[in-house]
Amino acid sequence: MSNTAKSDLWKALKSPHARPWLALAGEVPATFAAHSAWGGQPLVAIGMTLASGALTAATWWAGKNTSEARRVHATATTAAATGYLTTAAFTDPLGSTQLTWLAIGGSVLAASWNVRKTLRTNPETASNEAAETGVLSKSLGKAKAKLRGEPKVEPNKVTAGYQLAPGELTNADLGNRINHIASELGISPNSIRIKPDPENAARGEMVLVPEDMLKKPTPWPGPRAAGGSITDPIEPGIYEDGAPAQLWFPWDEKTGRNATHFLTAGMNGSGKSAGQSVVITEALTRRDVIVWAVDPSKGKQTFAPFLPHLDWVEMSAAGGEAMIDALGEVITARADALGEAGYKNWTPAAFDQLGMPYMIVWIEEAAKFFRDGTEMEGLVMEARSAGISVIISLQRPSSTSMPTDVREQLGGVLCFGVKGGTTADMALPDDVRDAGARPEAWENRKPGYAYLVAPGVDEDRYATPLRTYMIDDDAIEAALANAPRPSADPVTAAAAGEAYADRTVYDADTPPTSNDTADTPEVVMSKADKQQQEEALLERQINRDITARLGDGGDDTALDADPDAEIPAVAQGQVWTFAQPDAEESREKTPEEAEAELLRMLDEYREQELEEIGPRHFQPHGKTGRYGRSRAWLSAKLNDLADEGIHLAETDTAGTYRLLYPALAAA
Repeated sequence: MSNTAKSDLWKALKSPHARPWLALAGEVPATFAAHSAWGGQPLVAIGMTLASGALTAATWWAGKNTSEARRVHATATTAAATGYLTTAAFTDPLGSTQLTWLAIGGSVLAASWNVRKTLRTNPETASNEAAETGVLSKSLGKAKAKLRGEPKVEPNKVTAGYQLAPGELTNADLGNRINHIASELGISPNSIRIKPDPENAARGEMVLVPEDMLKKPTPWPGPRAAGGSITDPIEPGIYEDGAPAQLWFPWDEKTGRNATHFLTAGMNGSGKSAGQSVVITEALTRRDVIVWAVDPSKGKQTFAPFLPHLDWVEMSAAGGEAMIDALGEVITARADALGEAGYKNWTPAAFDQLGMPYMIVWIEEAAKFFRDGTEMEGLVMEARSAGISVIISLQRPSSTSMPTDVREQLGGVLCFGVKGGTTADMALPDDVRDAGARPEAWENRKPGYAYLVAPGVDEDRYATPLRTYMIDDDAIEAALANAPRPSADPVTAAAAGEAYADRTVYDADTPPTSNDTADTPEVVMSKADKQQQEEALLERQINRDITARLGDGGDDTALDADPDAEIPAVAQGQVWTFAQPDAEESREKTPEEAEAELLRMLDEYREQELEEIGPRHFQPHGKTGRYGRSRAWLSAKLNDLADEGIHLAETDTAGTYRLLYPALAAA
């Protein structure tokens, strides 16, 4: 019992209510000690009087940030306590008059602080109630929602855990009320994010970032991994907390990350093209990637500093359609080559073994192609396993601007400011919108602001704003001046066909600039030129369909038959027989026999006095033809012959070789 009594007494003495009374009791020994030491010294009395006045003034000054009542109360208490100490010390500390005033006046002051303490609302409770009534309850109507514990306060960041009424509210409901919460707090909707608890749907965290830390753009710091692999992360900008944003294109076995296509969405002036330029610049500094690009609207305004470094670039709608059309054959050929080499997906090892770089296809103003009926569904569905990522850039990813089947295949999103919440709903996943992503709040007033959603990105970052680096043409040209320039592998070049072989190749020594106003066929086309390109595209598509139906070794002469001619009658009693394949022709050729047949065909082309050849000269004699091998085998073999330098020699055009005459050279 004695221990309990002592413990209770100690707790009572430490109580905030005991402190005024302890101070009152301390006045008696303090005045007695002061009287004994300085009672007969007038100068000390003057000093204590001045000190009392200074302490009283300091109390008034220190209370400037408190309520007016508290400031007055504290100042009056200080003045009374120091005044009594000075008076009693230099008169009679134990006099009846002095002790009477101390007992009466001191008790009143001590009791007044007890009363104030009792009536004062607990600060933590007041904070929680203010948060609940001012933010949660008000914004959610009469629904019950409360904070869990004290919010965590960091520089420019407040994290508050919340508890929703089970069965009555969801995190999505809270996310839909972010505008109301922001209104209650007097901050931007983009300053609030909702982080649901993955294990409890009635819980989560509300993160508030009152000050916009992205107001000042950050200059691009330069390539992150110059000369490295495209499997290394690409940094398009920084998040609001200063951490670098990162994205990836290829598949990764270690993390299980899928290869990714990207949707880049944003209204005019939102910084969409400039932000995408940072990504492309980073990619072009890697050793194992090539970029094909098309922009039928802005042309050189977008591509000027990139032109010498893009493997294939088109700046007209017809040229873009030709590129997109060729990609269908490219995907099949690359997938076959990778499969034959034992690769389920593209990896850096595939580049080292096959010389096949990763491909990024950058399609600006893609809505124009969709409106013209250009089909990309098959492209985005099949390209990833062939080592191809597609970037589709447009202003509004609505169903009238792009097919929903295409949209569903775009696993990554870089969403800049958009016009209205409806467009934002189209661009971003529902859970990211529920977590607080509000690109419609920016529109085009904050160029470069964006949200990044993609495989490999921390999901907690999906609703965190970032700002892409600030980059200009000079920075791009300087970064790419000494960057690796891999070329398309023979398989890709051959599959791309004539459109690729006839593409415009820009000189690295004299790159055009965005100030170049000269009209070029790629930017401005006459109606005749456009019709010619469309007819060439249609012819390639028809020939490809015919080849698919007849096979690589089909007899083209069958197409010369008169479609209006009558079919001759079959003689009565005629016995029908079907041609049987020659046993020698149907037998699969060995690699040595296939190579020998290929060399005989080269001799035939020498007799025809051809100067240059490519895979297209051998297509009719493919897998079911004279040499009995696939296009991938043919492309690889032609490349090997060019490396030997006896029968073929490389040219400046990928997929095209100069035919040599070894017999004449020997003579």
